Amino acid sequence: MHTRYTIVRALAGLIDFIVAYVPAVIIFAFGLHTSTRNADLLGQAIFVLYNIVALTGFHGQTVGKYFGHLKVDTAKLASQNVMFVGIREVTKVLFFTPVIGIPLLIVNLVVCLLKGRTIEDYVGQTVVTVVEPREVANETK
Repeated sequence: MHTRYTIVRALAGLIDFIVAYVPAVIIFAFGLHTSTRNADLLGQAIFVLYNIVALTGFHGQTVGKYFGHLKVDTAKLASQNVMFVGIREVTKVLFFTPVIGIPLLIVNLVVCLLKGRTIEDYVGQTVVTVVEPREVANETK
């Protein structure tokens, strides 16, 4: 069982959700006065874009993964193309769907507990690894 790893990944995802999705929905709903549904859809788009930019631009880490000492390893991808990272991140939009979102999130957590990988890891052909803070600092030099 990968209990601690799953908890860290869930918390990292929650941090990313709070950093990207929540402010985007608030800005679109209250700042730009869009409808709630449109604010939700635009927030999802911002969330996906945030993940793509962060993973491709910041050594495979989002803000949540940085604080959780995690890194998305894309070495197994056939191509280091941004499109493949995008496919990985777009699968997260399924968690926002009204009917299957929560059950799918629960299945995702169970799969992570048992296998150490999530649905988006399988779809995107990636592995999320635990890194030491020194490794990230050395990569930026």
